[in-house]
Amino acid sequence: MKKTVAVLLAVIMIFSLCACTAQKKTVLTISGTEIDSEIFTYYLDKVVHRPTDYGLTDNPVDKDIKAKTIDECKKYLAANTDFRDAGLSLSSAEKVDISQTVNDFWVRFENHYKEIGVSKQTLTKVFTSEAYKEAIFTETYDKGMSDAAAEKEIQDYFYGNYISFRTICIYFTAADGVTPMTQSEKNDLLEALEGHVKTAGADTETFAEAVNNAGYPLSDSVLLKKGSDGYPDGFFEKVNTQSDNTVQLIVYDECVFAVVKENLRDKGEGVYANYRSSCISDLYSAEADKKTEDYIATLTVEENGNAADRLIDRIR
Repeated sequence: MKKTVAVLLAVIMIFSLCACTAQKKTVLTISGTEIDSEIFTYYLDKVVHRPTDYGLTDNPVDKDIKAKTIDECKKYLAANTDFRDAGLSLSSAEKVDISQTVNDFWVRFENHYKEIGVSKQTLTKVFTSEAYKEAIFTETYDKGMSDAAAEKEIQDYFYGNYISFRTICIYFTAADGVTPMTQSEKNDLLEALEGHVKTAGADTETFAEAVNNAGYPLSDSVLLKKGSDGYPDGFFEKVNTQSDNTVQLIVYDECVFAVVKENLRDKGEGVYANYRSSCISDLYSAEADKKTEDYIATLTVEENGNAADRLIDRIR
């Protein structure tokens, strides 16, 4: 009897070990490198739940989901390979940031990732790969501020695509915030604002004081990037062509903006420095993405049976 129990326990242990191994088995082999089920599932989950982010329709077919997931796995592999080949390394601070990001994700989404079969260890691999990609991008495209020509291109982009201003936005509604103003009330409001503009002239502080006394305080300084949401069509373009340190009224059907345009360069180099990395990304991301797409197109993919299709059936 004892011998039978021992055999049964051994069999159970073997099956348990096989089950654990199966959970993380190879799904793809990309140019000789194995991609396990957890890495594949992480990217599959992103594609399934946000297909339009990957150029797919809201309800894509399995074939397209698999193709996009494979592409993401290729990009993961490419970042790891390029980082290694470039001889780069992450700083201690960058490693701490990765660890903190993983911990934050795990606190918020632990149940979800456990349900789909993605471990905290795999999240660390994914976020480390993303840090590799950023490091490669910086190494390739950030020539440093000592490169005058490259730096001028970045600065020209910043000062050409960002504006700084203070504003008030007054909707054409009565005091209750709902009832539309009559045309007469609207005309009176615009006339009053135009009067404040004329009285202030080039003295924007006088304008700010006047509208504040009228119950319409100017906002704090706003830094707005071209193409950003939050303002009506044409707003950026109108303010961008406005002279610095002047006031302009911009009238829309539902509201009027009074805008005090600020000189962005007067804000100091600190403002530019804060947005420099974002400008580099805007300028060169398309080129970097093209290089990546060209590279991953050269990679070969072998699927391990129907492992990918089974995961797609389970995740969808």
